[in-house]
Amino acid sequence: MFKVLKNKIVAMVKTSALIQEAFDYEVEEFSGDPACTITASENSGDYNTTDENVKIYSFYIRVYVNRDTRAKKKADEVLTEVVDDLMNIFDKDYTMSGIIAPTGYTFINSFALPSRWGYAGREDIYRVAEMQIRCRVSVDLNAI
Repeated sequence: MFKVLKNKIVAMVKTSALIQEAFDYEVEEFSGDPACTITASENSGDYNTTDENVKIYSFYIRVYVNRDTRAKKKADEVLTEVVDDLMNIFDKDYTMSGIIAPTGYTFINSFALPSRWGYAGREDIYRVAEMQIRCRVSVDLNAI
């Protein structure tokens, strides 16, 4: 289910006209700016009934804006626009329409994206926002 969810999240991120590059792994260098990486971060689960579990799959969407190619203040402004755009994309389609889950898995919804901001790269070349998307999935234990 991690792969199915990650592929859908990457596809949704790529719908943003503000993103130049999006990767489903951590890359060392970007050729476009702003750039995103989408990586699995964790999962949790709980028993729902004797026949069904509920699992939460979590991913990090990291947005990188280069501070060397523009004024530092402008980098913050660009990052703010990109984060707002991505939050809107996921808020509008919190059921991730069109997702095809494996047998026994039913995608329920994604939760609103919290974010935290910082810097990355040698000498803080990038202004970064790390957004966490959590996806709730029902698992039919008799079907998997």
